[in-house]
Parts: sequence; C-alpha cells; structure tokens
Amino acid sequence: MNTGTIILGIILFALVTALLYVWGLKKSVTQPEDLQRILLGKGAARIRKYLKTHETIDLPEVARQIRDIKASMFWSRNRASIQDPAAFSRQLITFMQEQQLIEAADAKRYRLKP
Repeated sequence: MNTGTIILGIILFALVTALLYVWGLKKSVTQPEDLQRILLGKGAARIRKYLKTHETIDLPEVARQIRDIKASMFWSRNRASIQDPAAFSRQLITFMQEQQLIEAADAKRYRLKP
C-alpha cells in the first residue's frame, strides 16, 4: 500500500465517523419532539377508532381513551407516556382539529369529519 491510499482511507474513515456522530446528535436533540409526535399520532388513531363505533366524544372520554398510551423510539430506551390525560386531551383535540380529522359537534363534543 502506498502512502496516498492510507491517507485517503484515514480521511474517509474520519468523514464517515463525523457524519454518524452528527446524525446521532441530531436524533438525540430532536427525540422529545419526535416522542410527542408519536404520542399525538397514537392518540389520534385511538380516538378515530373510538369514533368509528360512537357518534361523538367529549374531553373526559378522550382522557379515558388515551391514558395508557406510550411512545418510544426503536433505537432508544427513552419512553414517553401521558402523565396528565386531561391536559393532553385538550392538546390532542386541538391537533386533530388542525389536521381536520374531527370537528365540533356542539360546545363540548366532537365527531369525525365527514
């Protein structure tokens, strides 16, 4: 092996190592937001499933439906769960209305958007 090949190999190895480090660092920084998005997605799916068999839902029922949802990333041991279902249910309803998944049926009840 000549010296140029060895130097090129070292530079390529350092470059790949730096890229993997930056990727991992970005993943660890954005992990809380990713877990929040997963919780919102799982909650929305559970509420949509509930609304397929029931006509409307109110905030206390949303809190009961989502109280045991957990989220985790496959590459991490960190997990997120819903600590305060009542507060998260308001956030979930807002998210679902923004995504146009549900609409207000009356002042306190919601239904699937047709």
